[in-house]
Amino acid sequence: MLLLKKAYAALALILITMASVSEARAGLYGFNKANPYTKEEEILKMDYLPLEIRNYRAAMRDNLLMLIDYAKEQKPNFKIITHEGQELLTKSLWEYNLEGYNLARQKHEGIEDSFFLSRENFNDADPTEGTSAYRYLNLVDAVAINNLYCGQGKETAVTKRHNLGLISIDQCSDDESFDRAIISSVLDKKMIYGFTDKEKAFKEILGLPVINDSAQNVNEVKDAKNILFAIDDSLYENKDAFVNDLLKTNYDIIVINPLFQHKQRFSSDDIRSLQFKKNGSRRLLISLMNVSEANPKDYFWKSSWKVGSPTWLVRPSFVEKDSVIAAYWDSNWQELIAKHFKDIITTGFDGVFFTGIENHQYFEHLTPLE
Repeated sequence: MLLLKKAYAALALILITMASVSEARAGLYGFNKANPYTKEEEILKMDYLPLEIRNYRAAMRDNLLMLIDYAKEQKPNFKIITHEGQELLTKSLWEYNLEGYNLARQKHEGIEDSFFLSRENFNDADPTEGTSAYRYLNLVDAVAINNLYCGQGKETAVTKRHNLGLISIDQCSDDESFDRAIISSVLDKKMIYGFTDKEKAFKEILGLPVINDSAQNVNEVKDAKNILFAIDDSLYENKDAFVNDLLKTNYDIIVINPLFQHKQRFSSDDIRSLQFKKNGSRRLLISLMNVSEANPKDYFWKSSWKVGSPTWLVRPSFVEKDSVIAAYWDSNWQELIAKHFKDIITTGFDGVFFTGIENHQYFEHLTPLE
């Protein structure tokens, strides 16, 4: 692997030299379901142990860091919100065990028990200062977790210790459980985006309750009390109608796709107007960005592409029928997301909502340590 400094320099060059862009959209993990594991993927048979297993978490973390570093260079106050991926906030037990495995294999030692650290004795401590995990943890403004109140979602110790902003995205079974979730989130002082009707989730703009509605200016994620995910604009015939409905709301944070229906850029006037609530106070306008999946509607998609061609398009998405999971450490993929990310920044968004982070789990599944 390249040193982070060298990798960032390479990415910066890519970002500077490339201008046109579109989005790389995918559904949110935990809510959409498509292309589940095949029987072959579920029942893995490895005839021989690989000499070395890639650290897929570090690769994902380094990709995110390269993008974040570039963003902070351009806009120091650019906001970073991640969807799930709490395993990346610290150096996990899996990564320590991976290091032990790779070291043992390099020494041609047998691997009867690949767990080099005891789960019972492992302390999920903060990452060491100066490491990529430490830098990443200290650059993230908030983490969005699925079903903290209406399911089995859990906040990790590291997010509690560092008082990271926490957003819960909840699919509730009925209105009563949704009401309970709202009350719990207010008592916990956490933002919630919830829904009971999956068909309306991420599409509906005007029909949802605005929790803790206020006329205060919101310049930091930690100051926000409510959030809207309007990342499915398929109900709207044109961009102006979509923007006009968003302008009628008082949400502290709005998350949208960087392009309307995959193709139409928001104007500078659109962006400036959306950065203000209906009541006139300032809010944060955040762009969705998938960091590990490509879709045939994306600007860079070529008609000849399919799973396996090019080789870094490796598997159909688990959550979006037509999207494809990429080998996100591949330089070709890094070029594509670099172009995309540069446009998000230059368009004027206040920050980014990274999704697709959880795809590191797929690659780990293919090369299990246990």
